[in-house]
Amino acid sequence: MTAGMALFKQQTVEDFYDIGEELGSGQFAIVKRCWEKSTGLEFAAKFIKKRQSRSSRRGVRREEIEREVNILQQTQHANIVTFHDVYENLTDVVLVLEL
Repeated sequence: MTAGMALFKQQTVEDFYDIGEELGSGQFAIVKRCWEKSTGLEFAAKFIKKRQSRSSRRGVRREEIEREVNILQQTQHANIVTFHDVYENLTDVVLVLEL
């Protein structure tokens, strides 16, 4: 992990966010509406499937997810969604983003 990169929280995203309906999906990710339990603020939760082994072609390598998080953290632009938080479990990395 590079300096300034978000710590991937090893907690359950559902402990902190209420997860709502699916907003969209792609080959390796599903985006759902979510609400932060402590504030009621609305966000988008991007559930990215992690690659389970080096030989697997399914899912995204952790290094690629780390790169996406790093870029989002460093980028502030009106046309790019704002990064809020990141969680990780055995199968997914969940990016919490501006909706």
